[in-house]
Amino acid sequence: MKYFILAGEKSGDLHGSNLIREIKQIDPKAEIKAWGGDGMQAEGAEILIHHKELAIMGLLGVIQNIQRLKGLFTKFGNQITEFQPDSIIFIDYGGFNLKAARIAKLKGFHTQFYIAPKVWAWNKGRIEDIKKWIDELYVIFPFELTMFQEKGIRTHYVGNPLQDAVAEFTPSKNFLTEQEITKPYVALLAGSRKQEIKSALPVFAQLALENPKTNFIVAGISDWKELYAHYPIRVLYDKTYDILSHAQVAIVTSGTATLETALFKIPQIVVYKTDWLFYSLAKLLVKIKFISLVNIILDKLAVPELIQVQFTSQHIQLKMHKLMQNDSVERISQLANYEDLANLIGPAGASKKTANLIVQAAQSAK
Repeated sequence: MKYFILAGEKSGDLHGSNLIREIKQIDPKAEIKAWGGDGMQAEGAEILIHHKELAIMGLLGVIQNIQRLKGLFTKFGNQITEFQPDSIIFIDYGGFNLKAARIAKLKGFHTQFYIAPKVWAWNKGRIEDIKKWIDELYVIFPFELTMFQEKGIRTHYVGNPLQDAVAEFTPSKNFLTEQEITKPYVALLAGSRKQEIKSALPVFAQLALENPKTNFIVAGISDWKELYAHYPIRVLYDKTYDILSHAQVAIVTSGTATLETALFKIPQIVVYKTDWLFYSLAKLLVKIKFISLVNIILDKLAVPELIQVQFTSQHIQLKMHKLMQNDSVERISQLANYEDLANLIGPAGASKKTANLIVQAAQSAK
């Protein structure tokens, strides 16, 4: 069968690559075209648009790129019309993907959405869009299942794909030796989007400057190599999981990396900063108490969050030094919370389960 997959950012490429691998186990002759990244390409998808071209963040980013967005949606419509896939799979990236799903559905295509838009956080109006434009919805948080089913949406809880990624990862035994790392370090995760990285790096550089006796390593992304060059901190590119698995503590930009850090059982401080207009509007619209996935899933402040004006070197230091002490209450408490988190999410296997459901639904729709 023929599948078109649309993943709009680096995390979507990770989930998409795992999904493609499982789809090909079930359907070895599957023909897959996609908007995604290097991971999906490595698993056999033909990448028509790289996810870097879709990296638009915040209200100002949307306004500044509105003509480019229109062009992308036109291109998407033309590509699916030409390819004629049996099913189109959208991965996360709700704002963009729901608009693309509307285009696909109006053209008569079968649509499936993996990793539901976070309507429990804001913009609940999207629930009606999901009901209109999506045939099958796959959710990764247990509390989402009932919420969508009650609205009459065909919804499946599949577990969390980050469990798959972490469970399948084997840390390099020689990582510390090869990288000449001789003392414990704090991992710095600046995010995967250009704007996030640009916001985080100056603060991280200041943190390193004010703590010369502490070893810091930035988990860099080679897609945005030029952004790291101006800061005097050590950067290792495309080795995030190796860096996390050996870290003493992590300072993590809010996003999927907060959950990955928790699954690696590394104490963390969550940070985030965005443009002032987007943040001001978000404060009015967001319906959740927390920003990090760890805290949202556990429904409590299990890991500290430093947002906007609180995201400073001084605020990080106040919490970082406590977490670096193995016997501190803060460190022990976080590790205990991580155990509760893993139990709530459930075991690995989300990618395999989702792939089976996707192929079955695509076959039924033919």
